[in-house]
Amino acid sequence: MFKRKIWSSILCFVLVVMMLITWSLKEDENKEIEPKESVSLELPNSAQLHLEASGLLLQKTNSSNKSYIRSTDQTTIYNLFEDGENMGSIKVTVREIDNGDFFIFTQLQNKSSKGYSASISYPISGNIKYNLTDFERQEIQHEHDHVYGVDPTTYPIGLLTVKEHENLVTNMMISRNYISKELKTNYENGDKSVVRELTSENKDLKLMHDDNGLTVTLPLQSVGNDVSENWLLLSKEPLFKKEEARDEWISQSTKQYKETNKWYTAEGPYSKLPWSIEPETKLGYGRNLVRVQDKKALNYYETTQERYFYDLLLNSVANLFIFQGDNKGLWETEYTSTWLKKDYGIQAPYTDTRHNENVALFLKKTGDMLDIKELKNSTITYADFLVDQTKNGNIIEVPEGGYLVTDYYSPQQTKKTHTSLNHALGEMNFLLESYQQTKEESYLDVARNMRRGIENIGEKWLRENGDVWYQVNGDFTFDGTDYPLLTLGDLLKSQQSWEAVGEKRSEMFDQLIRSKAQYLVESKQEILRPVADLLINQEFGYIIEGYNNIPKF
Repeated sequence: MFKRKIWSSILCFVLVVMMLITWSLKEDENKEIEPKESVSLELPNSAQLHLEASGLLLQKTNSSNKSYIRSTDQTTIYNLFEDGENMGSIKVTVREIDNGDFFIFTQLQNKSSKGYSASISYPISGNIKYNLTDFERQEIQHEHDHVYGVDPTTYPIGLLTVKEHENLVTNMMISRNYISKELKTNYENGDKSVVRELTSENKDLKLMHDDNGLTVTLPLQSVGNDVSENWLLLSKEPLFKKEEARDEWISQSTKQYKETNKWYTAEGPYSKLPWSIEPETKLGYGRNLVRVQDKKALNYYETTQERYFYDLLLNSVANLFIFQGDNKGLWETEYTSTWLKKDYGIQAPYTDTRHNENVALFLKKTGDMLDIKELKNSTITYADFLVDQTKNGNIIEVPEGGYLVTDYYSPQQTKKTHTSLNHALGEMNFLLESYQQTKEESYLDVARNMRRGIENIGEKWLRENGDVWYQVNGDFTFDGTDYPLLTLGDLLKSQQSWEAVGEKRSEMFDQLIRSKAQYLVESKQEILRPVADLLINQEFGYIIEGYNNIPKF
């Protein structure tokens, strides 16, 4: 009896303790969801990120974690309230790379017509000194492009270096603040086309230095019914070990500002889109797959091995799988091209063959370079897609022999699209590389037919000025201004690819290479180092001998 009473007492005590713990946890939860004037978020390096919004209260509503290849996201969402009314939200995504570096992507969504401002602050304590390497060394000439119009964006604010007693504490790449409006066109079948209209890019940074340390504050401005975004990249190690590599990156960020990512978000980078988009806007930006796969970061990391490009590379891998979502295997363009819609009945989402080819090659090359097993077989799905396109008749048959796979595909299209030379070459090279990897004969068979198709069209690809035509239509008329370097690079790589599978170089391809390279020199256009190296290695160096418009990297 006595023992039974003791056990009953112990059981009652345990139940009381459990009830107290449960009550305490509920109290903590209630405290957590109470709106506050400012909130703090713990970062991977145990530091605190502080958020506040002037005149608004913040209430944490959701927190989640997601793992990608060599990176992990922690996303926290705070609703914003004014007098009890929900005015929008702030989303903070901390993306930690496997080397300990981490991005902070911040997004303010203002659902009201009022203008608001918010900010994120990162305090660094200690007896420290700092230096900001400003990217604004040379003014950008924002020239008008006949396809894209004017792109007013620039580059990040700069690289902040914080030291204590000459020891590096933090290296931090700091972005500008991008304000935009989301535009959307909904279609009857339930599909949609989504773009952003840029309102402004702001260079807005506050550095408060006192005896306690340094506080880095990035404002998020909003004018109403818009989205305001910025990003940071933090490291305890130098993002650039060599000043030469850093300065070269700053220089190319100015010279090639249109092709260089700077408006990064947790879902991928936004870049300038052509005017021919739906919804219509001359300041349209979107997640263009050419730029979501960060080829510049890949090339610069391969050349320099700098930490900054490694971080951008793993960030790009995460963004590609975020973009893909549930569409396993292929990546679909999420905005409508009005000329594709007008000519072929194609609207978003649709499959762009060149974009998918480049994404697959980017992932495979990243996998090979960084020894990531999950990425090494990224080419197979797209190679099978190309073979299926030929079986389904999505090709332009060349009367003299061979065929070309069409550039775009959508179940809703009303007729076959054209084939651009760069798409055809890229697909052919892709199939040859996939054949080398798998020895699947169907890949080699389609590649041979595409080579015959290009060769049998022959000199008709050449324009009077020596450049090549961009595309061939189904009736074998030619249209469009070709890219400066893309097609030339494809031609050079294709010669290597054919030799790699034991076949001879194409004489017609060599003729196109000579003509295109001479055109670039005569028109004084920049020839990037990788393309220049290919020209030299394939005995076309005489064309660019003494030509100065070739960057170092």
